[in-house]
Amino acid sequence: ENLQKAVKTTIEKAEAAVSEGKTFCIARVDVGLDATAVREAVQKVIQQKGISVMVFSVDETANKAVVYAGVPDKGNTWKGLEVSEWLTVALGPLKGRCGKGKGGLAQGQGTDASNVEEAVKLATNFASMKLS
Repeated sequence: ENLQKAVKTTIEKAEAAVSEGKTFCIARVDVGLDATAVREAVQKVIQQKGISVMVFSVDETANKAVVYAGVPDKGNTWKGLEVSEWLTVALGPLKGRCGKGKGGLAQGQGTDASNVEEAVKLATNFASMKLS
C-alpha cells in the first residue's frame, strides 16, 4: 500500500514537472520511514519520465525523515547534477547524512524532520542551478 501511494504521488509530481518543461522533480510522500517505497518511487520516475527526482518521507512521531534521490544516469551525474551532492544539500536542515551514490541513486536519513520544508527548498534551488 505504501509502495503504490509513494509511486502514484511521485509520478503525478513528475508529470506536472515534465509538462512545465522541468528536468527534475521533488516530491513529498506520506509513507513514514518506508525506504523501500520511497526508493521504488524514485526508480519509477527515472524509468518512466527520464528526469532527476528526489523524494522525502517523514515520520512525525520519531521526528525522522528518509530521503532518496536519483538521476537518469548510472554514473551518478546527469547534466551537471551529481546525486550524492544534491542529497547532501537536502539533508543539511534535516541533520542527516547520506552514502555515496550508486547506479544513479542515493539514500539518506535525517534526525530533524521539522525542517523538511527548508530541505525541499534547498534541494529545489540546487537542482535548478545545476540543471539550468
